[in-house]
Amino acid sequence: MRSDSNAETIQAEIPACLQCEPRTFKVNLNSEHEFTCDLNFTVVIKCTDEELHEHNNFWCGDEERLRSNDGDIVAVMLKMIGRKVFWWCYKHNSTYLHADYGVNSIFKDEGWSHLCFEITDLDFYNFVEDDAFEFEPISVLELHTEVLP
Repeated sequence: MRSDSNAETIQAEIPACLQCEPRTFKVNLNSEHEFTCDLNFTVVIKCTDEELHEHNNFWCGDEERLRSNDGDIVAVMLKMIGRKVFWWCYKHNSTYLHADYGVNSIFKDEGWSHLCFEITDLDFYNFVEDDAFEFEPISVLELHTEVLP
């Protein structure tokens, strides 16, 4: 085998949207939900704010989300990620982090980029049990009476 000292090493070019310092955030579900579940996670945002705007703009309601967060695109995205993480954990009853089979797979959904985000730590506890539900029988007549004006 020969070694060629003139061989050129080609490096992959980093996309412009990823040419920034990663930012790490600890996200907690607020205390209004303390009796039903507990969720906290650490997420790394690896892309520029411009790219975060592209993610936000993918879905309708983007301007309202920005307005309700005083124009803070990071807050908008952290809240959107929080909702996706919650529903993934609830559906799978898991805190597995794997990029293909765990919570990080949410970033492969349409409108997201797995290159821009990564969950690095995750705790989820669902406190809702069968006995948390109450019920009472209703008659068919009551059901139709409630629906009709």
